[in-house]
Amino acid sequence: MKRYRYLSVWLCLLTLLTAATAQAQSYRLSSLAEQLRTQANDLAERSYTDYSNSSFSNRGDVEALYLVQQFSASANVFQRMLRDNRRESELRDAAAILSDLARRAGGNYSRRNGWNDVQRTLDDILRELNVPGSPGRGGGGGGRDNDGGGGGRTSGRVRWRGTVDDDVHLVIRDNQIEIRTIGGSEYNNATYNFTSPLPSRRVNVSAAKLKGRGEVRVLQQPSRDNDFTAVVQIRDPSGGAKEYEIEVTW
Repeated sequence: MKRYRYLSVWLCLLTLLTAATAQAQSYRLSSLAEQLRTQANDLAERSYTDYSNSSFSNRGDVEALYLVQQFSASANVFQRMLRDNRRESELRDAAAILSDLARRAGGNYSRRNGWNDVQRTLDDILRELNVPGSPGRGGGGGGRDNDGGGGGRTSGRVRWRGTVDDDVHLVIRDNQIEIRTIGGSEYNNATYNFTSPLPSRRVNVSAAKLKGRGEVRVLQQPSRDNDFTAVVQIRDPSGGAKEYEIEVTW
């Protein structure tokens, strides 16, 4: 009889612990969703401010603007789904869609600091929901391939547009481009569009100038030693700034 009493107490404690854990996870997920909504809305406002202040805009700029606005609206919908207690399978699908939108929007938008914060929040959400392939989980596509092997797409390209005064380096890794102004004035009107991320393996990167008057060359090929990062130089030796459009392929 005493054994059954102990078992009953143990089951009760286990039930309470499980409920407390689920409640804590739900609270954390709600907090992350609110954080993502705030970050996305802030980026949407900043993106339109950048667009409205730009004196030169092309189709790529408009596409980047719309992608950021779309991501912001989707982050708001995700938070509403959480508040409505939608099924976890639906939340996982929504989080995966959000992650894909973030990749596309971040790849087109030049402000990297805000998108890095968004990506960290999204990674936390994916982990909380046990989305396959999320950072820290099993499944395909979650980690970087440090030995240069593995699956995934190995070919792709990115098209970059922006203003160059003297010497600019484009540091390309995954689906991000860091713009380093080596010489001349710095401009913040750059946009870029990936067809697929630069893979975490050895590939041969080449660069072609589609618009501009100077020269474009690849300074660094991606390898394990540089964390599969390519560097492309745009050199404009003539006086004054010039609009450039280049295409990097691998």
